[in-house]
Amino acid sequence: MSNQTSVNKFEAFIATNLPKALKKASEDSLGDRSTYVGSSDIGGCLRKAYLDKISETNYDLATLIRFQRGHISENIVAAMLDGLNYDKQVECKTEFEGFELKSHIDFLLKAPKELVIVETKSVQSEVDAPYPSWVFQVQYQLHLLKQSTNKPLRAFVIALNINTGWHKVFDVSYNATLAELALSNAKKLIQALQTKIEPEPKEQLYCSTCPHKASCPLFTKGVQTLSDDALILGRKLTELHTKKKEVEKALEQAKVEFENLMRSLELSRVKVDENLISLSKDSTSVSFDTKALKDSEPELYESLYAKYQKTINRKGYLSIK
Repeated sequence: MSNQTSVNKFEAFIATNLPKALKKASEDSLGDRSTYVGSSDIGGCLRKAYLDKISETNYDLATLIRFQRGHISENIVAAMLDGLNYDKQVECKTEFEGFELKSHIDFLLKAPKELVIVETKSVQSEVDAPYPSWVFQVQYQLHLLKQSTNKPLRAFVIALNINTGWHKVFDVSYNATLAELALSNAKKLIQALQTKIEPEPKEQLYCSTCPHKASCPLFTKGVQTLSDDALILGRKLTELHTKKKEVEKALEQAKVEFENLMRSLELSRVKVDENLISLSKDSTSVSFDTKALKDSEPELYESLYAKYQKTINRKGYLSIK
């Protein structure tokens, strides 16, 4: 048997085995997610959550590997919390119309006078504020946890970029209104599962990678079919776009790593084969914060806007999702 044949067989084994192993690990940790409404179901698109529960979703190998970044981030946060008294993957639940509402908290810190939820999120770029889906998820957890304890509750979300090392902690306080909205989403999902009528879709950051986007009303509304020749050209465009996004991600990661190297060696300009790589000096700039003006002085903002506004014509552009 040739070496290449052995490699091909081993790659085929990996491609078949990894989905099975990850599915088993998920069921061992979280149970059968099609039988309950979890905290990750109610913060985003309910249509996707519904279709995920009623159908088997088959992700490609690259996507399955990317999903594991969340587990890697959890291991890093576990090291951050070393020495504190906490439980991991804490299950809290209640029931609505015979259907379980359930959540698995990443970490639950147990202090004498309070309980603290710590959720971990893996990100690919820096974020200034927690995503609404994160907030809904934590509100859902806080509500379910309140059913089983009288202790005061708090929550933190730790966002991590495992490629660059960037991380940030967000404080999420309990909000009764948001918790009620989260529960309302859970009830809508339960109703959809009972009636077998899929919920309305809602645009999300992950729409482009959603496994159900081909039949999504948000994508198919106003969409026209293409002839065979045009379809071939369209496929070429989307394939190149996917490759471009992958290259851009790899480029950004390489730039961060090389910038850190140049800073550590105090280099400002280096030669790599026939290319020159330069690191500019840090600088500070001053800009005019129009949003702050609008918030603090709305009348002044309106008068200045009316006086100095200008019209800009922009050509339409092609977008790919």
